[in-house]
Amino acid sequence: MMNNNSGGDEAALTEFLSSLMDYTPTIPDELVEHYLGRSGFHCPDLRLTRLVAVATQKFLSDIASDSLQHCKARVAAPIKDNKSKQPKDRRLVLTMDDLSKALREHGVNLKHAEYFADSPSAGMAPSTREE
Repeated sequence: MMNNNSGGDEAALTEFLSSLMDYTPTIPDELVEHYLGRSGFHCPDLRLTRLVAVATQKFLSDIASDSLQHCKARVAAPIKDNKSKQPKDRRLVLTMDDLSKALREHGVNLKHAEYFADSPSAGMAPSTREE
């Protein structure tokens, strides 16, 4: 069954692709072209390069937003051992666990070395450690 609005969809797509010529994405064209080239994709159409840049920017924005939500949930969760041990400074500190959870929701499995700090106070001298 044909959609009666397919002509309108094509016009909207054409207009969107044309607007990409006037748009400067956050991710530079050269960087996108470099990684597209490394994967074996070469296309002289700058609109397609910018479309990939916009899609990548959206993906990274979603990951950052989801990581922030995981971080906020972690900070808001009460400490089970002793509620008086909650830090007075409620700054949000993104951990690898927050990022890993967000990436996992988007189908990316992240494995990190055991020596990465998984807490805001890891690796700090005992006198400066927040407890």
